[in-house]
Amino acid sequence: MRDTLLFSYREVAVYSSDTLSLREGQWLNDTILGFYFEYLTHEILRGDNSILLLKPALVQLLQAELDSIKTALPPDIHNKDIIFVPIGSGTHWSLLVYCRQTQPPSFHYFDSMANANYHHALAAKHRLELLLLGTQPVAQMLTHSCPQQENSYDCGVFVVLFADLLARRYADLRLPPKNIAQDVPRAVVSRRVPHDVIRRPMSPFVQTANDGTYFDVFRPTALRKPIIEPTFWWIDYGDLFNPNTARATLLNLINQHA
Repeated sequence: MRDTLLFSYREVAVYSSDTLSLREGQWLNDTILGFYFEYLTHEILRGDNSILLLKPALVQLLQAELDSIKTALPPDIHNKDIIFVPIGSGTHWSLLVYCRQTQPPSFHYFDSMANANYHHALAAKHRLELLLLGTQPVAQMLTHSCPQQENSYDCGVFVVLFADLLARRYADLRLPPKNIAQDVPRAVVSRRVPHDVIRRPMSPFVQTANDGTYFDVFRPTALRKPIIEPTFWWIDYGDLFNPNTARATLLNLINQHA
């Protein structure tokens, strides 16, 4: 079958062969993971520049010389409050999260197959410390309990779900106490909003997102610095879509852009 370009989203080109990795039993590839991270950044998290989701290709560069890495990474990476880092070992995906809002800054590790990628995550953590903090490894890396996959291939789907949940959770904490949408009739807001107001759609991994009417409406100038409690990092099975449902959701999202 001929491999055709379905669409390009920001810096990610999605081909028909990439969608094969969304079939049950397949390992999610770099392109699908990179596409969703871009979509999450520019759609679901729009208006909030404090969050950074690194694409897999950039994470691979962490093994290079520091000077080479600095030119490839976003120039404002030091200003990001929270950074999501997909860790790929070639046979497994897991997630490392850097949080600047904790005192001191800290790293948080989520792995749907116990600690299969722990040493890869630890190596990435050391490199990021040198880049972000300019010091030898000193920041804590906490390993968190999280939902576990029941097979050898759903790891990438869990990374998408973990990152989606935690990024949205952080963005929600930054919203002002009273959402603009509470003061404006939804019918009016959905048709027209002031130029300085951001209208943010819901994640496709939220049950109520399918009707297209649920979103946050806010002014970026009103965003605040959140307080990160230990419970922020808790992820339960009930917080996530079933992996097969998540695969179908990702495929539907891709079909909407194709």
